[in-house]
Amino acid sequence: MLALEERFMIREMYRKGVSISEIARQTGRDRKTIRQVVNAPDLLPPRHPRQVKTCKIDPYVPYLEQRMAEGVLNARKLYGEILTQGYPGKESKVREFVHERRPEKEPLGSVRFETAPGEQGQVDWGSFGFIMHHGRSYRLYAFVMTLGWSRACYVHFTISSDTTWFIRCHLHAFTYLGGVPKRLLYDNLKSVVLGRDAEDVVHWNPRFLDFADLAGFAPQACKPYRPQTKGKVENGVKYVRGNFWPGLHFRDLDDLNAQALTWLNTTANPRVHGTTGEVPFTRLRSEGLQPADKALGYDTSVRTTRRSSKDCFISYYGNLYSVPAAYARKTLQIKITEAEELVICSEVGQELARHRILLGQQERSVQTEHYQGLGIPVLRVEQASAVQEIRLADRTMFWDAPVVEVRPLAVYDQLLGEAP
Repeated sequence: MLALEERFMIREMYRKGVSISEIARQTGRDRKTIRQVVNAPDLLPPRHPRQVKTCKIDPYVPYLEQRMAEGVLNARKLYGEILTQGYPGKESKVREFVHERRPEKEPLGSVRFETAPGEQGQVDWGSFGFIMHHGRSYRLYAFVMTLGWSRACYVHFTISSDTTWFIRCHLHAFTYLGGVPKRLLYDNLKSVVLGRDAEDVVHWNPRFLDFADLAGFAPQACKPYRPQTKGKVENGVKYVRGNFWPGLHFRDLDDLNAQALTWLNTTANPRVHGTTGEVPFTRLRSEGLQPADKALGYDTSVRTTRRSSKDCFISYYGNLYSVPAAYARKTLQIKITEAEELVICSEVGQELARHRILLGQQERSVQTEHYQGLGIPVLRVEQASAVQEIRLADRTMFWDAPVVEVRPLAVYDQLLGEAP
């Protein structure tokens, strides 16, 4: 096929009176070719309509369109339906078909909801992988509270997200922020909401509701699947993840929380907030929070009971802790504090002893004054404790050996001599 420029030149030469034979001689083209170009109605060659390529999905298009009109927009479901009808193609073609014809979602507009000073705070957990704590690997969580008006925030990292630690983190936040808001907004966490009935009535976690009543705030649960309801704290968790967390190095959990506190005081709360255009610390002075005195008096100890042994010990997570001799063989109350202390109390709540939580296994925490009045020297108490500790370790590691009678070798020689 001749190029467009050459066709134009041939037609131009012919219009100027050059014969077809002369044009053929000058261009080196056949006279039939020159004649076709000269006699063509248009400069551009006629375009032949391209044959439409048939697709394997074409026979099933009417069915697919009908099903999509009925509201079936799941490509995998539609693929399965036409597969039973003999469709020989791939699922990807069905996905392309559905994607091209899927109705566009209408944009959902929203209005930013702002609250009055001291009116509302928002709370959420964030997951941050794992951390080594006391020689073991634990999941790491970040508790984040953001005040609705000032946007002042607080963050605290823990290795537990249960109700006890959830309440403890609230107390840390109230102390840091200087008070308690009137309402706190939550996702449907088990620490807060046990469930909802058929009429969407919220059933609260009893212990958390008791804490909220004492602290003086009203808990509010978001509607399920509506994260925008507590967007302020959602953004707060993203801010911690994107600003504080990248490239962070820390020794342990205490060091991590110390660095988080420094970041709050030097970066998060002194910055100019992108929405309010003001510094959260500055606005916090006018937040007008409720006093936190009652909340800070809430006992967050983990409570349980144990029966003491005759040798004046109670057992907790594989370790032994001494109790006063007068309380041997009695049922006692045990409290585990946030400071990792084990407090032993009588049945009526009188404190009897206080120990540091032991981190190992089969260890003993002995206070020698607990054995006064028994007539046992202090050294014997410590030695007996050490001997008994070894015996406990032996019992857990090995089976008891069978009892074997020991005989002199002469007995065996005599038996051999009497053998026939």
